[in-house]
Order: sequence, then C-alpha cells, then structure tokens
Amino acid sequence: MGARTAEPQRPAARLGFGWESARRARLTAVAPRYLATAALLLFCVLGVRVAFWAPHPTPAPRPLAAGADAPSRDFALQFARAYLSYDAARPGARARALAPFLPEGLDSGAGFFAAAGERRVRWAQVASDQRALAGGRVITVAAAVSTQRAPLYLAVTVRHERGRPLALVGYPAFVGAPSIDTATAPPPRLEVEEPAVRAVIERVIRNYLAGSGPNLAADLSAEAIVTLPTVALRARSLDQLVWVAGPGSGAVLATLTATDPSGATYTLAYELGIERRERPYVDFIEVIPTDS
Repeated sequence: MGARTAEPQRPAARLGFGWESARRARLTAVAPRYLATAALLLFCVLGVRVAFWAPHPTPAPRPLAAGADAPSRDFALQFARAYLSYDAARPGARARALAPFLPEGLDSGAGFFAAAGERRVRWAQVASDQRALAGGRVITVAAAVSTQRAPLYLAVTVRHERGRPLALVGYPAFVGAPSIDTATAPPPRLEVEEPAVRAVIERVIRNYLAGSGPNLAADLSAEAIVTLPTVALRARSLDQLVWVAGPGSGAVLATLTATDPSGATYTLAYELGIERRERPYVDFIEVIPTDS
C-alpha cells in the first residue's frame, strides 16, 4: 500500500488571528462614529434635563440688618417704660407690667425693686441702636422720668431671629447719653452771587413759609415734589445764601430769619436744589416728602 500523502493542516491560530484582526479593524474604523453619536445623545439628554428639570439656584444670603427692626425697637421702648415706672406701695402692678417681657431666669422685677416712692415715665424714645457682641441689638432708650430733670438712658439687649419671637437678653443697663461734638464748625462755602438765583430763592422761601402754594409753584420745576409746612411763618430776611458744593453745584443753603404770628423769631436754614432751564427753578426744598 502506498503511503497516503498527508493533507496540509490549516494553521487555525493564524486564521483565528486574522479574523480577530479584521473585526478589530472594522471596530476601529467605526468607533469614532459611535463615540460621537453617544456624546451627541448625552448632550441632548442633559439639555432636556436642564430645560425641564432645571435645578433651583441657591438664593444669595440676605445681608445682615444694619439696625434693629421695628418690632425690636417697640419691644425695647415698652420694656423700658415698664422697667422705669414704679410705685413702691403697689409692687405687684410693676411685676405684672414686666411679666410679658421677662425670659426664664430673670426675677419678676428684672433686677430692680423700689424701696420707697414712685416714678413715672413722661416720654421715651430710641436714642441709639448697636450690635450686641453676645448677639442681638443693644437698643438704648432715652426716657424723661418724674424723679429727675435729666433723661435716663437704659440699654436694652433684644434678640429677634427671623421667624422667631422677640427675646430680652439678660438684664438692662444704665448708660450715658450719646456723645455730642459741639466744636465742629460748618465747612467754608462760597456765597451765591448770581442775581437770578438769589431772586428765585427769596421768592421760594417767602411763599414756602407763608404756605402760598400757587405762588410757590411758579418757581418750582415740573419734577419738584413739595409739601407746605404746617406752621405759618413770615420770612423777614435772607441772611446768607451759599453754594453747597461750589458755584453751579445744583444746590444752595439758605439761612434766613422768620417770625410767627405771635412775634417769635426763628433763624432757619434750608437746602434747595437748583435746576437751570431758561431761568433757575427749584426742584426740592430741604426734604423730599416722598422719600424716607
């Protein structure tokens, strides 16, 4: 028997390597297209999410209050009136007046018990308002009382957190009056020499103090908002008229002498705004009544 010639075997490993190489080549060729499509779909999904389910922006923090709010000031005034008033013969009345203000830990007299006599509060008002280092606001109340001529100054610390009730922080304190500087002189200013400006200021002051609205309106600008004083005065003389911030600055300071129906004499000073058109007009007198 003749020997059978062996058929050459296919190198499977090499063929397999070739198939994998071809598939990998095809994947390599289309991979950038797949990646680009996936990225485009991702951006589309994110865009739809932002359009329909946009996250709410974080609100900016509220600025800290520059001063005590109205409830805190009212609280300090009411407490000061109850604290400073007393009748030693009726201690229970003072305790009842103080009870709504006192937190736990403070005694019924808020640290003060009268030995004899009585004291009434004639008037009370807020004299100063400062930030307390321990939290809250130190509101100083000036009060005139029946037992002495000089006002009393009572510092009351009040805490009022947003959405929370008012609270008295500890005992009050007697303090001195706000400091007053009596040595400061007014800054030097230049005299108004323009005859047209002086003339309109004299007319405006005279009609304003006399309460003559129609005559006053003739010298006011169209935008001026002015309300008349509730006391009738007669302007006797314009003693000084100076520019507030240099010639042509748009505002003058008028110092004048006026009298009331009883003959009493007043020296008054008014800031007036000047608006120039075909002639000078006044656009405000001392205050703008719609501002606060």
